[in-house]
Amino acid sequence: MTLEALEAEIADLFDDPMLREEWLNTNVPILESKTPKSYFNTHSDRARLMQVVLEMKFGEMA
Repeated sequence: MTLEALEAEIADLFDDPMLREEWLNTNVPILESKTPKSYFNTHSDRARLMQVVLEMKFGEMA
């Protein structure tokens, strides 16, 4: 999972750059109350974040 692919999916999910940046820096319960941005560092973390982004994108989570 590349950072570029992850960023592209996040940009697709959040059209507004301000909303996107706010979400990236907000603690998210499904991510162990960490920020999405903190999941950018390792391949396994990026894969987990991508899973969450795709679930949000396709309505798999409430």
